[in-house]
Parts: sequence; C-alpha cells; structure tokens
Amino acid sequence: MIVGLSMFDAVLDRVSRDRADAPQPGARSWTAIRGLNSSFVGPAVAPQAWRSGEGLDQAYFDHDSEPVAPPPKPVFDATHLKRQSAEEIARDLGLLPSDTAAQLQRKRRGFARLNHPDRTPEDWRDAATTRMKIANQLIDEALRKAASARP
Repeated sequence: MIVGLSMFDAVLDRVSRDRADAPQPGARSWTAIRGLNSSFVGPAVAPQAWRSGEGLDQAYFDHDSEPVAPPPKPVFDATHLKRQSAEEIARDLGLLPSDTAAQLQRKRRGFARLNHPDRTPEDWRDAATTRMKIANQLIDEALRKAASARP
C-alpha cells in the first residue's frame, strides 16, 4: 500500500499520469529520419510531407569549391590475354601432375573467371576465346591422365 492507496489504485494513478504526459495523437513531437518514416510512425500519426533536397543541392553548388569530377573508368589490363602459347597458359593455370579432378575443375573455373570472352572488352574477345580453348584442352588432357592413373 502506498500512502493509503491500494496497489491497484496506485497503478491506475500512474497510468493516468503517464497518459497525461504522453503526446497527443495529432501532435508531432518526434523527428523522423528521411526514408525511414514508415518504420517509426504509428497508425495514428499522418506521414510527414518531405521537402525535396533541392535546397541542399543548390547550397552545395553555390559554395565556392572546385567541381568534383566523376571517378575515371577502370582501364582493362590485357597483359594476360597476350600470352597465347600452351606453355604460358599452362603456367597461368598452375597445372601440376598431382592435381585431382576437383582441383582441376577449380582451376578451370578460376581461369574462366579471369579470361572468359564474355568478361573481356570486345577488342580482346578473340584472344580470350583462344586462351579459353587452349586452357580447356590442357585441363581435359590432365583430367584424362588423372582418370587413367587411378586404379
């Protein structure tokens, strides 16, 4: 008992005080985060109309500063595509006589990730196609040797 009130009366008194302190349904006492208002707004509160960011953009561009250039496009490094001999491609593949079939398939996928014609610029597609053909022949030959070596 709290000063002559039962526990139930004390809880009711506390709830009524909290309710009186709570913001009214039409009041806007919170600050929303742009783009996240639906996560923080209850159904009784109307969504806030957002101002556009044009003022911020204009203030940014009106400020005396150097214009920001867009980042340069990455330059394609085609040095690996110039290596066209079977020995160079075997070295790029890293083929070993002890490679298992799973290792050879992993090497094939890794090589294709870097050399596939669909991933290279149009100027280098013929070279990439040639490299992929030779690499596939080398890996297929290594797979046949690994299969014949198994008991």
